[in-house]
Parts: sequence; structure tokens; C-alpha cells
Amino acid sequence: MNRVVPQDVKQNEALAETGSRPFNGLQGRMTQMAAEEQSTLIDVTNINEKVYNFIKTNIISYNYPPGYNLNLNQLSELLGVSPTPIKDALFRLAGEGLVEIAPRKGTYVKDVTLEDIHEILQARIILETAAVEAITASLTDEQISRFEELFRQMITVRVGENDEASYKAYMERDSEFHLLFFQIMGNQRLLNIYRNLNAHIQIVRFRLLDRRGKNVTTDQEHAVILEALRERNPAKAKEAVRRHLLSLDSALTVLRSQHAGEQAGSGSKGT
Repeated sequence: MNRVVPQDVKQNEALAETGSRPFNGLQGRMTQMAAEEQSTLIDVTNINEKVYNFIKTNIISYNYPPGYNLNLNQLSELLGVSPTPIKDALFRLAGEGLVEIAPRKGTYVKDVTLEDIHEILQARIILETAAVEAITASLTDEQISRFEELFRQMITVRVGENDEASYKAYMERDSEFHLLFFQIMGNQRLLNIYRNLNAHIQIVRFRLLDRRGKNVTTDQEHAVILEALRERNPAKAKEAVRRHLLSLDSALTVLRSQHAGEQAGSGSKGT
């Protein structure tokens, strides 16, 4: 005759097999509820992060261009989630300056202006020169090897005109190279600030440079930075990073101005 086993007993037997303490009485049920709630929190956190990363990646890669309407219901249907994680992601992206929430109108992807480019790169110069100066003298051989590997990956990426996939791969390696300054420094707050600043620059670079292929000058500038890191020369590394970011500022400013002129020209032709 088959024994009917109550649900609580089944749970206790299963827990016993894994070495966990069984749930007994009210205290046991409360413990079980707490465990289930913790599991739910982990799941929700994962969903929120995935939604946030999905939207941010599409903004950076220009799939969602400036002015694009981030419709709550459409995103909810597309991602198969409730509106709540979508709202959380949009508020987070608004805090980072990537989207603008207009009450009763909608949420739109923000454009990156020339003034934005200058301010962001000024901030990056201050942060990155300080970080590289702080870490260079004490770099280990392993850390130098990591910089060398990222540089090797950058220069071996072949990027032609309109080659979005290759250009994206190149930008990722480039970002990792600069991110490594802060990872070695071990300052999580500076790391987060850099990631936010870099996201804005990536939008501009992906928008303006992917059609022109890779800028060879950038590889040369990274080579100078790497040489200073190998020599463990803080002053030389600091100056190399400063010159590299000033060069990027100039290049992006020129291209942003050209792009604005092209848009204005095409607009006047259509009228």
C-alpha cells in the first residue's frame, strides 16, 4: 500500500538529503518564506539588469538613435516582461543622461551635443590621468600583459567602412583598455563614473566613425600609452593618456560638426 506523505514531510525529507535543516512549525514556514522571497529578489534583480543592459546597448550601438521614442508597452511586449523593470531601467538611464523622460509625452533617447563631448572628455582626462599616474609605477608583469593583450586585439581588428560588427568589437577592446586603469586602481565609484562617461562617447563614435573605418592614429596613441606603462613611467603615461583624449576630443568635434552640416544640408534640400 502506498504511503501518503504530507507536503511538509516531503520538503523535510528533500532538505535532509541535501544536509539542510528541515522546516518545522511556524518558524520553519517563516524561514521557507524568507528563502523564497530572497530567490524572488535575485530573479527580479537579474531581470532588471538584463532589461537595463538591453536598452543601453541599443542606445550605444545607435539602434535607438537620438529622438527615438522608448515606448513602455512596446518594450514590455518585445522583452516579455512587465512594465516595472522597463520603468526602472528608463529612470536609471535618465539618471545617466542617456534618455529624457517628458511627463505625459514619453521617454526619448537624448542626443549628444558638441558641448557634451567636450565636458565628457574633460572629465575623462581628469579621471584617467589621475588613475594612470596612480597605478603605473607599481604595475605587475601580469597587469602589463593584460594591457598588451588588449592592445594586440585592438590593432588586429580590421574595420572597413560601414562594418558595424567589427567596429563594435574594436570599441569594446578600446573601452576595456581604459577601464583597466580603474580596475587596477580598485576604486569602484570611479569605475562606475568612467563607464557612464564612456557610454556617451561610444554613442558618438559609433554614430560618426563606423562609416569611415578605424582611425589608425588611435592605435598609435595607444602604443605610446603602452610603452609608458611598460617603462612604469607615471609622468609619461599621464601625458600619453592626456594627449590621446585631447586627440579624440578634436576628432569627434570635427566629425560631429560635419555630421550636423550634412543633416542641415539634406534638410534644406528636402524643403
